[in-house]
Amino acid sequence: MPTFLIIIISLLVLIFFHELGHFIFAKKYGVRVDEFGIGIPPRIFGKKIGETIYSINWIPLGGFVKLHGEDERIDDERSFSSKPIYQRAIILFAGIAAFFVIAFIVFSAHSVTGVRTVVSEEDIEKGIENDWEIVIGEVVKESPADEAGIRMYDSLVSINDKEIERPNEAFKILEEAKGEETKIDVLRGDEVVSFSLVPRKEYEEDEGSVGMAMLLATQKKYPLHQAPIEGAKMTVQTTFMVLSGIAMAISSLLTSTPLPEGMDVVGPVGIVDIGAGAFTSGISDFLRFLGLITVSLAIFNFLPIPALDGGRLLFLAVEKIKGSPIPEKVEQGLNGAFFLVLISLMIFVIFRDLQNLGIGINFF
Repeated sequence: MPTFLIIIISLLVLIFFHELGHFIFAKKYGVRVDEFGIGIPPRIFGKKIGETIYSINWIPLGGFVKLHGEDERIDDERSFSSKPIYQRAIILFAGIAAFFVIAFIVFSAHSVTGVRTVVSEEDIEKGIENDWEIVIGEVVKESPADEAGIRMYDSLVSINDKEIERPNEAFKILEEAKGEETKIDVLRGDEVVSFSLVPRKEYEEDEGSVGMAMLLATQKKYPLHQAPIEGAKMTVQTTFMVLSGIAMAISSLLTSTPLPEGMDVVGPVGIVDIGAGAFTSGISDFLRFLGLITVSLAIFNFLPIPALDGGRLLFLAVEKIKGSPIPEKVEQGLNGAFFLVLISLMIFVIFRDLQNLGIGINFF
């Protein structure tokens, strides 16, 4: 099966469990579920079982659970709108919570398969670490390394058939090879891959002659009984990391300043491309990628934006404070307008991802 299909299926599985969270608690509180869909319509396949249609849809960019009385207020004991605020809030939050539960499970598995941990040269010299590798921590866009096909998380093996043990050794050899064709071997997953590139004679100091950052790392594997503890730690750490990234992105947007070097916003196409790279690097990197994406989806859905779960939770909070729901037409209008904005933004980011991947598309 092509790698990109594996990534898309993996992401759809994450969406399935998110929607399953909504579904389970809707059923628990007696809300009728009209449809449980994976993907965005138009529909490929649908089958009605009991009172619910289970569907697969053409656009693999999400999923949905259609609840009776969610988008319009219906005077029916089985409608979403007729339930107490706390029950509606739990139904909405269940999908977000499902993402965090999946992230915890994924990170726990990741801790067993091996967590890449950065080590210092001092640790190696002192004998604290006796098993390490040189990992590519970053690849600068449009640099010789990027154009050659070297990816983040590759492990450097040799340069011009000379085995490399330290990043400084690699930098020295690359400096001496400026302007000359150079062979670089990396370990990607279980396979050694060779690349040919020409180190630049002139370059930005923080990019180096080939445009890749290297660091010393070791694979630390945890026993099964420690996996849940490490999984919880990584879920919390990743949550704070994603929140920090969102804060920086918002700050950059409001102040019209560029994002920090090495940080970028990607859409579905970019995520699939990054996931494909992580998958070919091995199961450990792939699990780390899945955990990061799952936490990111949880936080994105929790944002107080109409059309998202967080926006609907915000409406419930307003209803609780003022003692009455927001006018139905106002809520429907806000949800519809922001849905169009989100779809438009997604389309823009998809085109931008394609351009970044070298697929020439002009916006105007």
